[in-house]
Amino acid sequence: MKKFIMIMTAALLAAAAVAQINISKTEKATPSEEVFMDMAVTAAETAVDQGKPACGAVVILNGAWRAAGMADAGKTAEENAIAKSRLRSLQTASIYTVNQPTTQALNAIMKAGAAAVYFVNSAADVIEAGICTAADYDESKLDPSLTPVPLHQLDYAPARKLVGK
Repeated sequence: MKKFIMIMTAALLAAAAVAQINISKTEKATPSEEVFMDMAVTAAETAVDQGKPACGAVVILNGAWRAAGMADAGKTAEENAIAKSRLRSLQTASIYTVNQPTTQALNAIMKAGAAAVYFVNSAADVIEAGICTAADYDESKLDPSLTPVPLHQLDYAPARKLVGK
């Protein structure tokens, strides 16, 4: 199983390089990032309490909470948060999500035009925890007509606990 995960991680990283998706890592979340990520963690914990996958996301616009979402009805947490925000464009908005966005989520985020995405749990950790599958992170299904969104990986312990780390 570990060998499979390592191979999938290598494949995802190679695909990300080809797709020009850059993920920057930070040492520790800032105080405001912790507040926003905690909102996403709360949405994920609510999802788990309802028997859904440990996925939660929030839309932050101008430094304020706009909407939260969890995976439900075939949509990702990010898609549901974007829909609940009722914004036509997320040009100046940021998405805080517990897990690295899947291809489906990333397409929705890019279509909405979000300024940035912040996440904690890597695709490899999410796959290993059984929350998503490797197929959910198939970079070849990214819409090439959309502008890539900067992805930033944060270090936030409460979110890591959701994948058993």
